[in-house]
Amino acid sequence: MKPALIRVVIIDDEPAIRKDIQVLMQQHPDFIVVGACGSVQEARVLLPATQPDLVLLDISLGDGTGFDVLQDVAPLPYKVIFITAHQDFAIKAIKYGALDYLLKPLDESELQLALEKVLRTAPPEQEQLALVQQQFRQGGLQNRIVLRSQQYLQVVAFEEIVYCQSDAGYTTFFLTDGRKIVVSKSIKEYEELLPPAWFMRPHQSYLVNHHFIDRYHKDGYLVLRNGAEIPVSTRRKDFVIEYLTGNR
Repeated sequence: MKPALIRVVIIDDEPAIRKDIQVLMQQHPDFIVVGACGSVQEARVLLPATQPDLVLLDISLGDGTGFDVLQDVAPLPYKVIFITAHQDFAIKAIKYGALDYLLKPLDESELQLALEKVLRTAPPEQEQLALVQQQFRQGGLQNRIVLRSQQYLQVVAFEEIVYCQSDAGYTTFFLTDGRKIVVSKSIKEYEELLPPAWFMRPHQSYLVNHHFIDRYHKDGYLVLRNGAEIPVSTRRKDFVIEYLTGNR
């Protein structure tokens, strides 16, 4: 039996963008666009009428924001991919609370990857995603990150992260309470997301919260307060020493 098509609504205040997305979506037989609009007011009518499975949502709309739309319908009955022309830290943080994040002008290959993620991702934990939305609107994501594992969304404060380790495209977060959270994103993405005032990258496979560094060993590794040993690559040795001694 052929699976049901994934119903898509596009919300963007630029008609040309909406048209471009609709054209791109025609290349993906598992998806069908059931509606498109350009404002918060229109979205409030369109979403209940179409009952989509996926919403491609612009952050900045003429009469408000995409979060105004989400606030009306929490807990969310659909998956959300954010679309925006503006890239900054706060919006990038939200990337790990929504299913994905696309920057305008849309890149066809990035859209393809995002749609593949829709197909293989289980429905989001609605209550936790609603919490992420609320915290964003209240400015509560400034010192924390939202991690999406296979089972849930986890809001983690920077001060809870001891270090991160990458392995074959996955990143494991080691937390102060002993928990480990595995996410299917590369450590490079988290290096860009986590603030350098808190985190340093001594090795291509590690990000370390410098607050938990106990000492640097001359043999080329860091010892953390919990006893973990983090390797320092040869090419990063001078950077690490300068970072720790405050000479950067």
